[in-house]
Amino acid sequence: MSSLAGTILDMLQSVSHIGEMVASGIDARVSQFRAALRNEVQRIAAALALALLAVACGFAAFVFGAVAIMVAAWNSHPALAAALIGVGFALIAVVALFAARAQAR
Repeated sequence: MSSLAGTILDMLQSVSHIGEMVASGIDARVSQFRAALRNEVQRIAAALALALLAVACGFAAFVFGAVAIMVAAWNSHPALAAALIGVGFALIAVVALFAARAQAR
């Protein structure tokens, strides 16, 4: 009876060892997944921050351009200056609308 008990004990230890190996493998994969996810989130956050900076700088450049048109042409052609500024803002709005529509699809 002692050899049967020893065999069962050895089998239980083997099953326990297999369980530890599986748990270790799962833990390693979960660690790798966490690291990859963290890196991806950081990459996306950096890209978003740079995109927001680009949008802000582009908008500021457009506003300064509009002011430059107003200053340069207001005395001689005020209606043309106002129309050019309005058309420029409308063009940007249309381009943004089409870009948002393309992203939604």
